[in-house]
Amino acid sequence: MSDVKQEINEESAPENTLDLNEKGDSSVDSSIEVDEKENSPIEAVRLAVPVTDDPSLPVVTFRFWIISLIFTALGATIQQYYFFRSTYGAFSIFFVNLASFSMGNAMARWLPTKKWTIFGQVLSLNPGPFNIKEHALIGVAVATGANSAYAVDILSATDLYLGFRINALGSLLLIMTTQCLGYGMAGMLRKFLVYPSEMVWYSNLVQVAFFNTIHNTEEYKQIRLVRGWSRMKFFWIVAAICFVYQFIPQWLAPLLVYFDWICWINPFNMNVWALFSSMSGAGILSLSFDWTSIAGQTLYLPLNGQLCWYGGIILSYWIIMPIMWITNTLDTKTLKRPLSARLFHEDGTMFNINKFLTKEHTLNSTLYDASPPVRIAPMYAIGFMTSFIALSACFSHVACFHGAEIWASWKRTVKSKDEDIHTRMMRVYPEVPQSWYAIFYIIMVALSIVACELYGTQLPWWGLLLSLFVGWALTLPLGVIQSVTGYSPRIMGLTELICGYALPGKPIANMTFKCYSFFNYMTMILIIDSQRPALNGEAPDRHGLWTGQRALSFWGSALVYGALGPQRMFALDGRYWFVFLGFAIGIIAPIILWLLSKAYPRIQWSKFNIAVIAGGMGIFPNGYTVGVFSSLVVSLIFQYYIFRYHKTWWTKYVYILSAALDTGAAFTGLIIFLFIGGGLSGSLNAKVPSWWANHYVEDNRSYPNYPYLGVDRCGAADDKWTGGTL
Repeated sequence: MSDVKQEINEESAPENTLDLNEKGDSSVDSSIEVDEKENSPIEAVRLAVPVTDDPSLPVVTFRFWIISLIFTALGATIQQYYFFRSTYGAFSIFFVNLASFSMGNAMARWLPTKKWTIFGQVLSLNPGPFNIKEHALIGVAVATGANSAYAVDILSATDLYLGFRINALGSLLLIMTTQCLGYGMAGMLRKFLVYPSEMVWYSNLVQVAFFNTIHNTEEYKQIRLVRGWSRMKFFWIVAAICFVYQFIPQWLAPLLVYFDWICWINPFNMNVWALFSSMSGAGILSLSFDWTSIAGQTLYLPLNGQLCWYGGIILSYWIIMPIMWITNTLDTKTLKRPLSARLFHEDGTMFNINKFLTKEHTLNSTLYDASPPVRIAPMYAIGFMTSFIALSACFSHVACFHGAEIWASWKRTVKSKDEDIHTRMMRVYPEVPQSWYAIFYIIMVALSIVACELYGTQLPWWGLLLSLFVGWALTLPLGVIQSVTGYSPRIMGLTELICGYALPGKPIANMTFKCYSFFNYMTMILIIDSQRPALNGEAPDRHGLWTGQRALSFWGSALVYGALGPQRMFALDGRYWFVFLGFAIGIIAPIILWLLSKAYPRIQWSKFNIAVIAGGMGIFPNGYTVGVFSSLVVSLIFQYYIFRYHKTWWTKYVYILSAALDTGAAFTGLIIFLFIGGGLSGSLNAKVPSWWANHYVEDNRSYPNYPYLGVDRCGAADDKWTGGTL
């Protein structure tokens, strides 16, 4: 039994059947009640996923192809745009689901219904009403394609920091292969990461609730919410309220996004700035009133996973970092940047790697070794250590607390036995052969080798195969952790380390190693060409809108592991020797918890997930510690208080409420981007007049909030501190 199941069952005794009405409406079809008795063993699944299905509904239709292509292109463009923005925004899948619902119904009304027979197959542009399965498949397609491709990190970093641009064909091949290799792996591992009932994947439950609500399936028709509203009416009202509200923090009053109220006590004190600023410091007790900084997942992800995650953040950034800053441990204060992925000289000035690279972008070891060693922000080094803790703890935790489940799932898979009603219902559909996924994967491997060998990635064919082997070794345990907790540690640290030893002095190879959509590429080129000085740090952005921090984090790791190498940076006689202790800590800590669970079985030791805790500890290499406290408060309200003491309310409202809030916020972000922020045209870029919550002062200075360092009113823009310095 998974720790998620234990948490849900032990925190609140569930009812035998799904209570669809607050007053105990008994009008539910009895056949559904019978099916519930053999439903999923996970209560969250029983509450959100119906036990009905109609196999006759058409799925892969003309409408699917057109709508998914439109939204994938739009989403990929917007997500790549936000990749370079100082504040993060998202192309919400809930917006896609709503808009595609309207488009699908419109096409069902207007398209011709004539049928054609081609190669024995009956085809039609309009096979009937727009249905729930067709709609869900559009959501799946857009969710996988409408994002910022991971390979763009490579292309952005090499362009911004090396002045080296891989040509269009090589770039597109690199993007395509890094994206598609994962699909082949996912298909071959689906029997272990999808089919077992223990593999919940909680973020999908809110999608299930959404689709059943909007298509008004039989089970959901009977549900009535506050004031007798249908779920659809409730959804639209809440989404509209959130849509209107979000204009305040996202446009009218950005101070509400970074509400660092403690900073206002002494805004130009360096200690106060480093500890309480959420834009560049630890963000202790900082608030955020922007829903995109909180997100709907805080309402439904398992409480123990969220507490582990936020507990790791608090331990690292609210406890360890302040101690290191005040004591100047490892020159934390000397570098003057508590959180940064940049490299520095001993006096705190920026390190420029280009002075030590050959024309092939490989490190000149003789020249570098003759100069003083570089420094990294100590919290950045701790982030490397916690990534190793998370990775090794992932394996150790899964082996200790989920090993029996995985072994049982393996045996069930070999014997072809189903686990619950949902798996049995899927058997009516023909299975995609494993060989198809394997052939697809092999083709992508071949194309990946071509991309690496021909387009200057510094990664030889054998290095690529090594990276793929690492990916296979890590996917299963990481997938298990994410499916049962909602969180997953990042694997970049280990992959960077392996490549650093295998291919020393090659930063591009290191980035390529850890990576292993055309609209991503085009958007990236347009933005880099127009905003290069702001993105690579040559000059601050006058309006505070653009940043290369995400590419910088990727590039910083490539320098530490690739160009300079772990041999130098993490040597036993060096400053950052402690990084490798992460492997031992990650392996030993879950074993200790497992032994404690045997000695003291009444305490649920499995809930102390070291992998998730460590993942939270290293989540902010570049600052922007925004939304932590607000998210924790929301999580405790919904996942502790309401779930425990108002279970019926939680059951009926939480998933649709989460979907409505995220959808409203997504609409706001899209409108601001397209029609107010200049997304469609520069003439549409409307600037809000300066006032208290949007302190916009623009003079001959380079900062929009001078004399403050950022919109959070914390820190001295001109480096004239009133206290807290060395």
